[in-house]
Amino acid sequence: MKRILGLLVLSLFVLSVIKSSAQSSSKTTSENTIKSFITKMYNEGQYEDYAFLQKHCSQELLQKLQEAYPYDTDGVAYATWLFRSGMQDAKPESDEKTTMLDIKNKGDWYTYTALDMGWKFTNSIKVIIKDNRIVITDMLVTQ
Repeated sequence: MKRILGLLVLSLFVLSVIKSSAQSSSKTTSENTIKSFITKMYNEGQYEDYAFLQKHCSQELLQKLQEAYPYDTDGVAYATWLFRSGMQDAKPESDEKTTMLDIKNKGDWYTYTALDMGWKFTNSIKVIIKDNRIVITDMLVTQ
């Protein structure tokens, strides 16, 4: 009887370790998927495509981007430059490179450091996976 009880306890322990490992692996996969998404979004300039924004941004963030757009417009317009450094011209005496350098996350917040025409900057975006779709729900611009 003690042996059966011991095997039962051991089996429950092994199952809990396997479940924990699977959850950790799934979390790592989600984080890597989101980091790849952010890198592609920035490096390919997808944040400038309104259809992309409407697919991958929450309604609240789209509203925030609309409110940040300071120019008169006849239709919907978004302040897409908020995903960048905020600089309009290339950095003098630089190679004018635009590329992702690093992404770190803390929970749902992803802080990315990138080059924008040679200017180094850092921004943070809140990203979730909802219904198998990556959704940016908020942003903090630290230019």
